[in-house]
Amino acid sequence: MAADDQQGPGDNQEMHLAESHTQLQGKTSPANMAFLDHLEELRWRIVKALAAVFVGAIFCFVFSDPIVKILTRPYEEAVFSLEAQRSSNAVQAVENLVRKWFDLPNPELEPVQELTELPPGRRLQALKPMTYFYISLQIAFIGGLILALPAVFYQVWRFIAPGLLSREKRLMIPIISLSVFCFSIGALIAYWIVLPLGLRFFLALEPPDMTSQWAVDEYIGFVLRLIMGFGIVFEMPVMALFLAKIGLLTADRMRSIRRYAVVGIFILGAIFTPPDPISQILMALPLLGLYEISIWICKVSQRK
Repeated sequence: MAADDQQGPGDNQEMHLAESHTQLQGKTSPANMAFLDHLEELRWRIVKALAAVFVGAIFCFVFSDPIVKILTRPYEEAVFSLEAQRSSNAVQAVENLVRKWFDLPNPELEPVQELTELPPGRRLQALKPMTYFYISLQIAFIGGLILALPAVFYQVWRFIAPGLLSREKRLMIPIISLSVFCFSIGALIAYWIVLPLGLRFFLALEPPDMTSQWAVDEYIGFVLRLIMGFGIVFEMPVMALFLAKIGLLTADRMRSIRRYAVVGIFILGAIFTPPDPISQILMALPLLGLYEISIWICKVSQRK
C-alpha cells in the first residue's frame, strides 16, 4: 500500500505532460480554431480598409491646396453676394437722393462692378503658425475616409458574406452600392445647398458697420464636419431598408420611437455643426425628412 501511494518524480512529470496535452487539445479544438481564423480574417480586412484610407489620405494631402480652394469657394460666393447687395443698396440710396435734390427723372449712375477678389477685411485668417498644416491633416483624414468608403464597404462585405444566406448576399451588393450613392448625395447637398444658405444667413446677420474675421481652420473644420455629417445621415434610408429586409425593423416600431428619434436627431445636429441653433436646425430638418422616408421604406419593404 505504501508503495502504491508513493509516486516518483517520473510519474508526476508524466501526469503534468498529460494535463498539458489535454489543455493544448482544448485550445486547438475545431471551434477555437474557427474563432481564431475569424479573428485573423477580421484583422486582415481591417488592415486592407486602413490601407485604402491611408492611400486616400495621401492623395488628399498632396492635393490639399486645390481642395482648400474648393471648400472656401462657397464662402467667397456668399461674401460676393452680400457685398454686391450692400453696394446695390448704396447705389439705390444715392439714386433716390439725386432724384430728391435735383429732380432728375433718370439719373445716370455707374453700375456696380462685380467683385473679383475678397476685400481685405473679408479674407479668411490664419491665426497660428501651424494652421495650414493642421488644415492639410484634416483634409487628408476626412477626405481619405470619404474616398476609401467603397473599399471599406467592400471589405465589410467580404468579411460578413460567408455567414449570410444566399438571399441576404443578393441584398448586400445593392445595399452597399446604394450606401455609396446616398453618402455622395448627402455630401453634395451639404456643399451645394446647405452650406451656401447657412453662410449667407450668418453673413447677413452682421451689421453693415462691422466686419467679422473668420479663422480659416475653424471654417474648414466646419465645412468638413457638415459634409461628413450629411453624408452619414443620408445613410438612414439605406440602413432602414436593410434592417427591414432582414426582419429587425418595422414601420410601426419606427413610429413608436419617433419622439426619441427627434431628440437624437437634434443631438446629432449639435455634434456635426457649430454650437448655434441655426446650424443645428439646418442639419436636423433633412434628418427629420429622412426619418419619415425611412418609415415609408420600411412599410413598402414589408409588403413585398
